[in-house]
Amino acid sequence: MILELHPQNPEKRILGQISKRLSEGGVYVFPTDTVYGLIADSQSHAGVEKLYKLKNISKNQPLSLLCADISTASNYMEQLSNEAFRLMKRITPGPYTFVVKANKHLPRVSFSNQKDKNIGIRLPDSKYLQTLLELHPNPLTSTSVFFKDEFVTDVDMIEKEYGNKVDGILDGGILELELSTILDCTGDGISILREGKGMDRINSL
Repeated sequence: MILELHPQNPEKRILGQISKRLSEGGVYVFPTDTVYGLIADSQSHAGVEKLYKLKNISKNQPLSLLCADISTASNYMEQLSNEAFRLMKRITPGPYTFVVKANKHLPRVSFSNQKDKNIGIRLPDSKYLQTLLELHPNPLTSTSVFFKDEFVTDVDMIEKEYGNKVDGILDGGILELELSTILDCTGDGISILREGKGMDRINSL
């Protein structure tokens, strides 16, 4: 089922219904500030398990944690270095994935079977996700939408692949194929694991 919301003022009543379903183990497809992503409640074992099954990926493969703000993200990660915290504060919200060490407050299902217990934190610059995260009681677990080894940016193609497998697909139009910049913040400094969207902003600092 394809859903349409106002791009600048998404209807909170509908997002509230989506939030309730996510809490019950539902899974949706949402546009992010990069590509489309499958989302589930990070605290829902059933929802996160469904993400792995839909993508047909190993539980050793990490997922991302979408948070409303830095304050919320800090509840689920070990303490950041001062350098990483300052950078996160300057460039978020935006198309960045910060790889950090998860703490005990994050359910194990959300960081899979990784021995190092790392998680990718995102503070997305997407009005749809920002509004949903304001309404939803927990961060969201997310993974990019792709099949046949290709990312999918056309909602009609996503509907053909996932229409009968998810609770809903939010139409954000055809997105540009731009992946997030991934920053490793697990140590004392910061290293770039993948240069992607928003890299020019980092270079300008």
